[in-house]
Amino acid sequence: MEWATVQHLDLRHVGRGVNRRLQPHAATFHPTQALVAVAIGPCIIEFDAVTGSKLSTINIGAPVVRMGYSPTSGHSVIAILEDCTIRGCDFDTEQTCVLHSPEKRSERITIDTEVHLALTPLQPVVFFGFSRRMSVTVVGTVEGGRAPTKIKTDLKKPIMNLACHPRLPVLYVAYADGLIRAYNIHTYAVPYTLQLDNTIKLIGAGAFAFHPTLEWIFVGDRRGTLLAWDVSTERPSMIGITQVGSQPIASISWLSMLKLLVTVSKDGTLQVWKTRLVVNPNRPLMPANFFEQAGIESIDVPRILSQQGGEAVYPLPRIKALEVHPKLNLAALIFANMAGADNMRNRAAYTREGRKQLFAVLQSARGSSASVLKEKLSSLGASGILADHQLQAQLQEHHLKGHVQPTISDIARKAFLHSHFMEGHSKSTPISRLPLISILDTKHYLKDIPVCQPFHLELNFFNKENRVLHYPVRAFYVEGLNLMAYNLCTGGDSIYKKLYTTIPGNVEYHPKHMVYSKIQQLFLVVYEFSGSTTELVLYWENTSYQAANSKGSTLKGRDAAFIGPKEFQFAILDEDKTGLSLYILPGGDTKEGKENKDLLLEENPTAEETKDGSLQGPIQFMFESEVDRIFSTPIESTLMYVSNGIQISLAKLVQRYRLSKSDGHYIQTKSEGRKSIKLKLNEIVLQVHWQETPRGYVAGILTTRRVLMVSADLEILASSTMKFDKGLPPIS
Repeated sequence: MEWATVQHLDLRHVGRGVNRRLQPHAATFHPTQALVAVAIGPCIIEFDAVTGSKLSTINIGAPVVRMGYSPTSGHSVIAILEDCTIRGCDFDTEQTCVLHSPEKRSERITIDTEVHLALTPLQPVVFFGFSRRMSVTVVGTVEGGRAPTKIKTDLKKPIMNLACHPRLPVLYVAYADGLIRAYNIHTYAVPYTLQLDNTIKLIGAGAFAFHPTLEWIFVGDRRGTLLAWDVSTERPSMIGITQVGSQPIASISWLSMLKLLVTVSKDGTLQVWKTRLVVNPNRPLMPANFFEQAGIESIDVPRILSQQGGEAVYPLPRIKALEVHPKLNLAALIFANMAGADNMRNRAAYTREGRKQLFAVLQSARGSSASVLKEKLSSLGASGILADHQLQAQLQEHHLKGHVQPTISDIARKAFLHSHFMEGHSKSTPISRLPLISILDTKHYLKDIPVCQPFHLELNFFNKENRVLHYPVRAFYVEGLNLMAYNLCTGGDSIYKKLYTTIPGNVEYHPKHMVYSKIQQLFLVVYEFSGSTTELVLYWENTSYQAANSKGSTLKGRDAAFIGPKEFQFAILDEDKTGLSLYILPGGDTKEGKENKDLLLEENPTAEETKDGSLQGPIQFMFESEVDRIFSTPIESTLMYVSNGIQISLAKLVQRYRLSKSDGHYIQTKSEGRKSIKLKLNEIVLQVHWQETPRGYVAGILTTRRVLMVSADLEILASSTMKFDKGLPPIS
């Protein structure tokens, strides 16, 4: 996994009438939608985070110090400005309103001033305060709402930070000695306090983050200590602690898609952590082993700035903050001001120090191979003297010129020339682009896509004669434990079904796939628990003739697919990727369905006692080798299976022979003598959709490399490869 740039938000058009160019200094994501608001100078600009399109611009009157989307009013931003006022910025009406004015009109702050801002989805209020003050102020988030109220906390200690729990009515106030007190936002009573013993010294929380499903709180201390607290019980306990570095932790973010924690220190160091789960509840995990470094390449700032049409900037800017979308694998990287006095003063010292580092590396690598030298030089990557991607380009250029192996002198000469170039042509102008970045995981290309049932299938990819398109009433998606229904007419969404009643508090869960049969009105939803086990939920929609089955049930499995034109059968891929279980729904009276029923009764005589209105099965099958995904087909008793990077094939699930009763049916996966589609190296199949045409069934297959249209016997009718698509995955 590595950091990659999705796109750059272009902000060069802001402040054209001003003599100096401006640089974005704050950003925030919408809590549920793919929207990002960016503050640059006195303006707040809202962008579509997926396409990069500008939606609206509002001049709010003064530069923003801190801001965040209001979780109660939907489409407005609450911001603290340099003139110490708190303003609401409504993008729907493109209007601003003053929510709070300072007592002293002459009071001023700067962009670098530490201001604490906390918003809660349970009340239309904002808690805010200045660092090391003794009080917290509460203001309404809508015009004419709650009047400003100053709260004197029960502890007479300087306040270091504020945070609101995203689901519970709790306000966390961090004090100067590392103590964190929880207050009820309605009564201001203290349900509990987070405090360590005297053996561990803390200064005070610099940042907070919350787990999206578990009651875990992540705290970054100003001494460089990272902590995790479990507040699900009456007496909260510290479950994790580690030392990130000597610098204060400036921001913490939880990446919900990847289940990773990102910390940014005050000096701009960015690190990614993963959490160890308690596998055996009888043996509690040691807090010192809770956090461990994630296997992600360190962020390469020159590459981030130069990808997707951007340009590198020297000397390298310091990372100021990382704003992460709560639901998507998307983050905005904010840099410290490039035109600041520190950068201007330290430019010469910066390049001089970099050249010293480079010379030391070259001296120590004397007589070594090119690979060792490359490793040593790439360790300098973030120093900006010779970033890893620039070294790669130089090695490739050297190879194209016919040289077998680059010499030490070749690379040293290029590196010193590069450092001289930097020293003479350093850019002091602000960075007028805001990079939107993500962690690219080549094993899970669709982590950014919600688990949903797409409704665009009604449009079809071949025209129908009457050209009448029937949209469904609603589209379905999974959010947490709930099956959600989105009404296409009103635009409202609601909880359609709670798929699980309760899940233990120490178990992480994530929806993986969803398959829906319109004919059978049956949902098959796959969940992953704690990163290891998977389970499939069956839910029949509430209809008059299936009211008895509407409660739902669960089965073990990692993927599911419907089979046949009437979808009377469905298959479940076992967790070991080789086993397959076939189930028959009530009314499966087709020829193949009867054969499968007879086979089921032959293998399991007790199945005769089951009622006609119940689920029948399973019939066991076995793949010859591991299979990554299975997909539905409208072809009778036929299943499509995919081995990523190898092939796409079809399997007939009514076999006339068996190896043994215990092994079930044996499905050959080797392509000799079988019709299949060969996949390219590392090509992954993402989606398969079928349509009936006058010439039979046709499938549209979307992979990470191309789009295929194939016939029912896997003959490729059309193929498309998009070379210049910049999306992630490549075909957007």
